[in-house]
Amino acid sequence: MKTPLISIIVPCYNVEIYIDKSFESLINQSYENWECIAINDGSKDNTENKIKQWTLRDLRFKLISQENTGPSGARNAGLNDASGDFIFFFDSDDLLDGDCLKSLLNLYRPTIDIVIGKNAEVLNQTTDIIKTLEHYPITEEILSDQDFLELSLKSPISVVAWNKLYSREFIDSNNLTFKDGIIHEDELWFFEIMHLAKKIIFNSKVTYYYNIGNQNSITKTYNLNNLDNYLKVIEHIYTDHYSTEKNDEKKLMVGTYILNQQIMIISGFFRFLKKNDAPYKSEGVSLIKDHLQNYPISDFFHLSDKKSKLYQIFIKYGKVNPETAFKLMRNTDKRNLLKFFENIFLKYHSRDAIKNL
Repeated sequence: MKTPLISIIVPCYNVEIYIDKSFESLINQSYENWECIAINDGSKDNTENKIKQWTLRDLRFKLISQENTGPSGARNAGLNDASGDFIFFFDSDDLLDGDCLKSLLNLYRPTIDIVIGKNAEVLNQTTDIIKTLEHYPITEEILSDQDFLELSLKSPISVVAWNKLYSREFIDSNNLTFKDGIIHEDELWFFEIMHLAKKIIFNSKVTYYYNIGNQNSITKTYNLNNLDNYLKVIEHIYTDHYSTEKNDEKKLMVGTYILNQQIMIISGFFRFLKKNDAPYKSEGVSLIKDHLQNYPISDFFHLSDKKSKLYQIFIKYGKVNPETAFKLMRNTDKRNLLKFFENIFLKYHSRDAIKNL
């Protein structure tokens, strides 16, 4: 039987201080039939020379050099060059467990689309786990014949592209690529793979160490551009999948997913403002209102009583006063007299705004 080749795609931008240790964790893999496609995405430091040294050290490493396009363009370049039976994404400041590839491949069975690895947060490039990321509790069991969007809404799953073993046939047959020109591209990729996959399986052990200590990471900032790009991800889902969906049941689930994302992103924005003295609140609120007017969701799939209550509040008040909607949703977790009177005030405040439209 042919030993499967795993194509490991690594976008690299200004990571000269991280890349040696990351690539060492590849060299030390117990599974050896892999290729690593490292994309130097217009780095300004010594990243390219570092990669060249690895290509001389081990022929399994390949270098692609290009002008800076961002993680999406770099990953797409890697996909175009990959020749493996499986695709695996790896960020150049993280580490892999020594049995990562072997553990994921051992779970694969024909017709499985994705083997999903368990992730852990670490500070800098270590294996000292701070916490594990959200992971489905049922592991090492093939999941099929269900809507994986619903699964991700009922039991949160880490929204990342890396540490997943993708069948090359699944990627090619669905023409999956990363959307160029946006950040937070993993959120759109996650939606598409969960929407399209027929069979998936989760592993039970940590196989990937996500470095939260890289202060240059794109995920370390939250500004108006972040909010705009998060909303753009939703807009792509709305335009490409919700508006065009003919099946009523599928459309309802996609709409529920969009609504859930809108609440998460907008609530996250107001939580950030509460903790940080950011000068762009009014611009952010304007962005949110425009988004909700142009990409409305009015119906949803009942996942739980609590979620339904949150969705109803958001649909009623979000377009008019998203901050009021956020406060009302936050208050659903409170159980006291203050909550009762605060909710009355907030609802009347928002109703006055509705009347003045």
